[in-house]
Amino acid sequence: MKHKSILSLLIFLMGFGVTTTSCEDMLTPDMNRYSEGFSGTDTVYFYLGIMRNVQDMVEQNQLLGDLRSDLVNTTSYSSDSVSHIINFQMDEDGENELLNRAAYYKVINQCNFYLAKVDTAVTKNSIYYMKREYAQVVNIRAWAYLQLVQTYGEVPFITEPVDNADTGWETSAPKANADNLVDLLKTNLQEAQTIEHTLGYPQYGEFSTGSGFNLNSSYMRFYSDIILGDLYLLRSNSAQGDYVEAAKNYYYFLKEQMDDGNYVNLQTASFTEVNRGSRTEYQPNTANWVSGSGLSAATLTSENLTVIPSAANNSFGRVLTRVAQTYGFDPHSTNTTTSDTDGENVSTSGSVSLTVNYKSREVEPSLAYLNLCAAQNFAWPTVSNSEVVSNEYYEGAGDARRYASAPTFETTDGDFNFIVKDAPTTVSGSYAYGATFRHYKSIYRLKQIYLRYAEAINRAGFPRTAFMILRNGIDAEKLPTLQDSIHYDDVAQTKQTVYYLDSATVFNAANYIGIDELRRAQADPNYSLYIDFSSSSWTNYGIHELGCGQSTNLDTLYSYDLLIPQRIADEQARSGETISGEYAANSLSSLFARSSRTDSEVTDSTAVEDSVPDRDSYTEIDPVSPSLPTMAEINAVETLIADELALETAFEGTRMFDLIRMARHKNDDSSTSSDYGTNWLAWKIARRNIDLAPYESPSQYDASLFSTLQTQSNWYIANPVYE
Repeated sequence: MKHKSILSLLIFLMGFGVTTTSCEDMLTPDMNRYSEGFSGTDTVYFYLGIMRNVQDMVEQNQLLGDLRSDLVNTTSYSSDSVSHIINFQMDEDGENELLNRAAYYKVINQCNFYLAKVDTAVTKNSIYYMKREYAQVVNIRAWAYLQLVQTYGEVPFITEPVDNADTGWETSAPKANADNLVDLLKTNLQEAQTIEHTLGYPQYGEFSTGSGFNLNSSYMRFYSDIILGDLYLLRSNSAQGDYVEAAKNYYYFLKEQMDDGNYVNLQTASFTEVNRGSRTEYQPNTANWVSGSGLSAATLTSENLTVIPSAANNSFGRVLTRVAQTYGFDPHSTNTTTSDTDGENVSTSGSVSLTVNYKSREVEPSLAYLNLCAAQNFAWPTVSNSEVVSNEYYEGAGDARRYASAPTFETTDGDFNFIVKDAPTTVSGSYAYGATFRHYKSIYRLKQIYLRYAEAINRAGFPRTAFMILRNGIDAEKLPTLQDSIHYDDVAQTKQTVYYLDSATVFNAANYIGIDELRRAQADPNYSLYIDFSSSSWTNYGIHELGCGQSTNLDTLYSYDLLIPQRIADEQARSGETISGEYAANSLSSLFARSSRTDSEVTDSTAVEDSVPDRDSYTEIDPVSPSLPTMAEINAVETLIADELALETAFEGTRMFDLIRMARHKNDDSSTSSDYGTNWLAWKIARRNIDLAPYESPSQYDASLFSTLQTQSNWYIANPVYE
């Protein structure tokens, strides 16, 4: 591929952030130029102009991903723009201040101009210095299209630059949707993927937000592995192996990044037990989880995979305060200029402060979200000599992450739950205090990718391994070892290989993965590409542990054998439908019969030496084929992953997209009715303001909203209409 050169990576390698003066835009001067006057002298500015346009659409995209979900509700102070989105009133594009499809196409069109001009064959000192940046622009364009399709359903697909208003592309361009988007984008993405795997990623130095918070450009990377995984997972065509393809891409990213420390650590939200006379209280501790989840206002960590920066005030660039204000935090931006005693060396800095204001609180957490958190069991193990000797449940405490996501504030008008993902707070006792402005928007973070990977491998046929990501974390040391021995039948004169789990030396082993699933995984021809965890680099904790206490073998409440049959029964009660299909032969009564067998349960059929017959001539029969999971089992695990996505990533702009994606999985499942997923999504959102525990009285929901969402086109924002 050969185009004109427009950028010089050498500019970046010199450290653009260092040479930028404090009064300049943190990313770029005005880039609303497109092709006019566009030449090879643009260097750094054109790529950063693309990033500036991403800034322009990222908050809108975040709100549209959350406001239509099951996790939020309106308040008495909701604007028409917000309430219409939450209540699925179909405003026209441009009639609502949150609806501006053009912001997405501004990113896409500028990427198209870049890709039409860039010369990836140019070298400097034998280095193809444009290729790594080319890959980033390919990724950004693909990501923007993914957001468009998730938000609008079906949109025009353009790859050629549009430099005037008379091209008619809005009506003449082919359409992109969830079913074809991966095919439209994967050729360029696979090229970008090859570049990233061989040459790595561009480095542009640091950018100053103007507040003293400097953001290294490595945190602004978009990864082709993740975006390809997202595209396959969205299409969710099991006949085309989309779940395996999604898992391969996520697995490669996680495995390659883990050597750099990218793994789920045990920085948790927790409770402190406080006894007040005859009453026991559980006070939340949230600071460690906020930091460990990459949501701190103070630092970025390996949890932060892709972020979009925000300036401290308009002098430094785009200030991204819209989401925080929608959730009830009024922003105040300041600008400070200092100089030495001679009036020389003038420097400018800025800051953004947030003030809690219940009258600005247009959105609150839904009852469904609060009740989901309350329904979790917080476990506190007692460990002695590296062995868990007891396990205590904090009755009624729930999931501690709730207090880092939607804590309670005291206001002059009463106590209210505020959504604080974009305004990290201090929690003390039962209340939160203060709020800090975060100078970045999180696009991708590590635990989110682990949960999508769990979603992929579950649908690929490995629900128990997917559950391990939730409960214990993928950890080579926690995996039981698959062993085999020979069983001899001296009457029938046959011999057969039998398998068992050797976990006697494994502390807190994940035996629930079971013999059959381990056998199927290791026999898969793609085993090493998406589900091989033998490397010692896999050292994760479970994501559910981050808010509900450390899982141990004594934790019987959050266990596969208890949760999955219960969730299958819950789903049958909700839908009135029994999931059947090719895997239905595994009845619920036998679902777990072989899952946790260990070496102590495998009988040694070898007799004492003087009575052992000659077995060399015995007929060898094939081992028993490993059983497959039922589709009801896979569906149940997927609903638990949906719950965990709500508990871990609530109010981060992805919830409606998660629900749409999983509803498509369920509709594609041949063992369910064709609208099973549609009804599941409609039911979850229609239950958001019902004050019931999850699955309690499933016939209670907002019938009008349920009816609206049974029409799939209503899941999406309406496209602009062009004559």
